[in-house]
Amino acid sequence: MPPGTYRQRGTSSLQRLFRTRFPELCAGYEHTYASRLGKFRLPRISSAVERFLDCGDYTKSIARIQCTNPDCKADYFRPFSCKVFYLCPSCSQKRTLLFGEYMNERLLLLLPHRQMVFTFPKVLRAFFRHDRMLYGEISKLVYRMVRSFYNEAAGSRIQSAAVIAYASAGDFARFNPHLHAIFLEGGFDREGRFVHVPSLDLTKLSQYFRSRMVAFFLRRSFLNERLARNMLGWTHSGFSVDLSVKIPATSSKAREALAQYIARPPVSLKKMLVEEHAGSVLYQSEYNPYFRTNSPLFPATEFLVEVLQHLPDPDARLIRRYGLYSSRSRGTWSGKPHLTRLAPKGWRRDHQPQPSLCASALPCATPRISPCPPRSPALPGHGCAGKGV
Repeated sequence: MPPGTYRQRGTSSLQRLFRTRFPELCAGYEHTYASRLGKFRLPRISSAVERFLDCGDYTKSIARIQCTNPDCKADYFRPFSCKVFYLCPSCSQKRTLLFGEYMNERLLLLLPHRQMVFTFPKVLRAFFRHDRMLYGEISKLVYRMVRSFYNEAAGSRIQSAAVIAYASAGDFARFNPHLHAIFLEGGFDREGRFVHVPSLDLTKLSQYFRSRMVAFFLRRSFLNERLARNMLGWTHSGFSVDLSVKIPATSSKAREALAQYIARPPVSLKKMLVEEHAGSVLYQSEYNPYFRTNSPLFPATEFLVEVLQHLPDPDARLIRRYGLYSSRSRGTWSGKPHLTRLAPKGWRRDHQPQPSLCASALPCATPRISPCPPRSPALPGHGCAGKGV
């Protein structure tokens, strides 16, 4: 097969597993799995699984691709994809690669960035399972919290930027909601000067994160006052902040790799080993000291539940942009020289100034104008104008 030719990927092991075990999951959904997947989410899940099973199937729908070169005219057929992100590994991986390319070439400024990871204790994770829009409010709180630390470190108010992604999967596809954030290391003051904040006090940031989250859940009536006070005094609170990963301003590969990491799907086919006869799935990953294993064995139906609990709602926005990276702020980049000179190459290529017509370069000619014939009054905005000949 010549290079560049599409290779049919065939049916994946996860698709075969869903075909054989998903009916069993549907039969016991209300009594066994509704508490984990949502009481009224079975129609949404069934629709997504149906599309996933048809992904890459030549018997469902195909497109014919033909070379427009008259000397070549090579053609082949390609099946349509399902675009069920966070369930279909193939579609999710393509989305991850495109997102990494977008972040590197069109979004992230050519300045130092830092990855921040925010995790929550087990007592709060159930609220994320049953309120699937909760992460939107929390990601906004996290951005404001880090921005206030930047302002204090800079000694004045600066404008920063961040991309915050919600991830519900931990090791072995277990439900572990947390936030991955890529923050600009600092921000711009009113004069357009970049103020670099290379380090933050991790202890103070972790304590502040815990107090803000406890206050948020208390305000939403998810916690009572007694439990809230106890959580503020816990030695091992379960709240954590990680600041260990930095992205240099000159490292294009690091920016793209980290962007792909925060948007990665919850399940990897390379880590799965399906034992169809035994009805089990062996999932291999790095050694986890909490589970004391690197390859847990799941019953087949139980593994499907672990995968489906990460399926978002159709209108969910799991990745959000704040500050200079928000859509509103990016619309003003063209008028700010201190941002345009630091913008990534893809953005500068898309926003190149259009050449203007110079009046002196045009041939000097006086057009003959013929009067417009009389007619009925024009509608507003459609007035009569002279016609050049």
